[in-house]
Amino acid sequence: MKILVVCQHYWPENFRVTEICEELAARGHEVTAVVGLPNYPSGVIPPEYRRRRNRRQERNGVHIRRVWEVGRKNTKMGLALNYVSYMTAASLRVLFMRREFDVVYAFSTSPVLMSLPAALLRCFSRRKLLIYVLDIWPACLAAMNVYAGSALYALMKRVSRWVYRRADRLVYSSKRFKDYLLTVHGITVTEGDYLPQFADGLFDSLPAAPVNDALNLVFAGNIGKVQGVETLIRAAALLRNEPIRWHILGDGANLPTCEALVSELSLSDTVTLYGRRPLADMPAFYAMADAMLVSMRNDISVNDTLPGKVQSYMAAGKPILGSIAGETPLIVAEAGCGLCAPPDDPAAFAVVVRAFMHSESRAAMGESARRYYERHFTKQGHMDRLEAMLLSLAGGRHEDT
Repeated sequence: MKILVVCQHYWPENFRVTEICEELAARGHEVTAVVGLPNYPSGVIPPEYRRRRNRRQERNGVHIRRVWEVGRKNTKMGLALNYVSYMTAASLRVLFMRREFDVVYAFSTSPVLMSLPAALLRCFSRRKLLIYVLDIWPACLAAMNVYAGSALYALMKRVSRWVYRRADRLVYSSKRFKDYLLTVHGITVTEGDYLPQFADGLFDSLPAAPVNDALNLVFAGNIGKVQGVETLIRAAALLRNEPIRWHILGDGANLPTCEALVSELSLSDTVTLYGRRPLADMPAFYAMADAMLVSMRNDISVNDTLPGKVQSYMAAGKPILGSIAGETPLIVAEAGCGLCAPPDDPAAFAVVVRAFMHSESRAAMGESARRYYERHFTKQGHMDRLEAMLLSLAGGRHEDT
């Protein structure tokens, strides 16, 4: 099977689409990925990708075709230029490239515009399209303070609906997307179209945990406005007299705000902000954790989304403590692997942490997390189902047929 993949982000950026493409290639399929220039999250395009260098690459069996884009900037205009530049360049690339492929796979994170080239191609090609929805649009506009009733929201609602309706199969990563797609876009998807993300295999096996008298809580991931990490820090202030150490790893637009808050609340002895660390360092931090933390603002743009870190936390066999609403507390409760408080409420989260600290079920929560991961979030299971979906759309075509 010859697969055309459309996604703005790819290696060396840390997105699972890279692993998906390489696994499909390892299974004997010919994979070509039309992607942008690496610049996430810094916005800086590395020198080796400037002046049309490295626009065609081969890595682990995948043919990488990079198109021009403007590096992202942390402003509305800067982000818009980044998104539109990739959308335009990728649309031209896929429309004029040789169509020696059997099926198209769009890995659809934010914004929905990154999948528009694949949807446009579907209008001019008989090759069928699978769109994998990881962020639901236009709900995600709320994170940028663009709400229903605005002209931009109305426009993006029309664009989102047009893109989603071009898919021959619309596959969704969060159970709550099913109702949203029906009520907002009038699109019916089935339970069989639900395909959750898989966990990073790096966390299947962890080093030995260090012996420590303190309770170690670890947050790992992006530190943006929607992540609500400030809630965790304010909860730490309420628990400053407890033997708890808070480890916050990651980078993002709100990291300076969090650093200032730690200083303002005099929490440097209990809260450590590590910034962005290499992925290879993560197993050691996971190993030290008594529980992993997940937080999000109470925002329609994220409540229906299951953050990818949840799967990794479960793969590591770690309990999960959440300051979050929507899909995540439902999954945590179903798995029996942790405790969650409503978002944006430091006092409520402090109560959850204190309850966990004195719980006799901490080990059982970790074991439940791992069992749930093995049933629902393994890479093997995800790839088997995705491959079957793509083969079905391609009419059973395989490279050697």
